[in-house]
Amino acid sequence: MAQCEIWKKIDELKRNPELAGTPGYEFDYLLKKSDAIDWFLLLMEQPHFIPPHDWWFDLRSRCDLPWAMLLQKQPQFEQYVHWESVSRLELVKLAYMAPAIFRKHFPQGRPWDLYAFLTPMEKRALLCDLPQLESQVDWDELDREWENGDWMLLLSYQPQFEKYFVWSRIEKKPSPFWDILLRSQPQFACHCDPTQLDDWQIRRIRKRQGQLFGGDDQ
Repeated sequence: MAQCEIWKKIDELKRNPELAGTPGYEFDYLLKKSDAIDWFLLLMEQPHFIPPHDWWFDLRSRCDLPWAMLLQKQPQFEQYVHWESVSRLELVKLAYMAPAIFRKHFPQGRPWDLYAFLTPMEKRALLCDLPQLESQVDWDELDREWENGDWMLLLSYQPQFEKYFVWSRIEKKPSPFWDILLRSQPQFACHCDPTQLDDWQIRRIRKRQGQLFGGDDQ
């Protein structure tokens, strides 16, 4: 079974947990074939699909797992965290998403001190998930650190931050990020020249936003 099919089945279990154990939805098979991040997303909605202890033990080498989001929704999984492998980005997010757990493990911790050590990409991910930190960041500094693509990715999640972005940088210009932005935020199409898009981008935009650029393209 292709990886995309595995992902679709796990995503289906979020909405229809009663499918577990039916043909094609066998627990052990899906757990073995799926990526841990996908299973984390499933556990956020359906915590009873808890993996065995050895599965959690094998995650010690993973530093890209969304622990903050999981513990915000399902704090009972705190017992499985291998704290040495939790990324600095996740620690900052944890301090705001699950503050009681953060204080328990880092009673002297000052999460904003870690912000200075985040990469530009990590800062973008932080604001995508925690837009309430808007007043705490230096937007001029971010503007110096980020490429246009970083801004477009952020705006695809948090369009209200356009007030910090100078649209003239990409106005009517080609970019590989137009389809990501416009599939989520079609209101920004006024800044895009469709003649600057390739056929693949237009197809992807039309599939999600059929009203743009000449109608639906299924």
